[in-house]
Amino acid sequence: MIKNIISKNQIYYYMKKFILLFVSIVFIGCSNSDDVTLPDVGLGLNVPSELTEYYTRIAFTEDAESNYDALRKHTVDNHTTILSYGKRHEFLYNADADLANSDNVTLMYTGESRYWEEYTSGSNSYSPQTFNTEHVYPQSLLRMTDAVTDLHHLRSADATVNSDRSNLPFVEGSGSNKRIGDGWYPGDEWKGDVARMVLYLNVRYREKIEKVGTPELFLKWNIEDPVSAFEEQRNNVIYAAQGNRNAFIDNPYLATLIWGGNNAENKWQ
Repeated sequence: MIKNIISKNQIYYYMKKFILLFVSIVFIGCSNSDDVTLPDVGLGLNVPSELTEYYTRIAFTEDAESNYDALRKHTVDNHTTILSYGKRHEFLYNADADLANSDNVTLMYTGESRYWEEYTSGSNSYSPQTFNTEHVYPQSLLRMTDAVTDLHHLRSADATVNSDRSNLPFVEGSGSNKRIGDGWYPGDEWKGDVARMVLYLNVRYREKIEKVGTPELFLKWNIEDPVSAFEEQRNNVIYAAQGNRNAFIDNPYLATLIWGGNNAENKWQ
């Protein structure tokens, strides 16, 4: 049953991607025209056409606190579907689909590609079962119940690596994922993903950043590891499932407008 559901979701998702690609091509073709004006949400931020409808009711200013409050309200109001934890199976493996092979998922922290049916579950008859669900913001540390099921910080991860990470806070490091003292370094290729997930959890649920690291660390990672096509895929699939987006994937610079520090990539110029 899960396989059938996921197949339908995949068809829906790629149809949506095709439509978005078509819109993007049309936009690019018109980009040299003086008649083309992108919607402005304040501070000269021009939202891409495919995101206009979602961000049309939000405006950013020079005031960091106002930006936080506006983005928080927008993110909460658009989170129209609160999934049960069991429902994640219907969406997570599409969100985590390997960009080179949609039958596989890309695992958090290691980047390994595994067949999607290898997820660990008592109701899964497939063998072997090699990966499970990682809460990037550890479940045991979450304050809000709904945060437990929010796909924006759930990831497919190798079961052993997931166990090694446990609920350790994130710390600075380099190279591949590893435990460093009493902390966990997610790896050079994943630290930006982690940062944007943690910042999202803070905005959506007011979950404390300090429980899992420091604001300075995550703002640094948000700059050093830019948004990937894989993150954009996840954001689009989860948007279709929950109704809200991770705004820091859409534009990392929004974190700068809220928390300050060095400028992150501004995708809305």
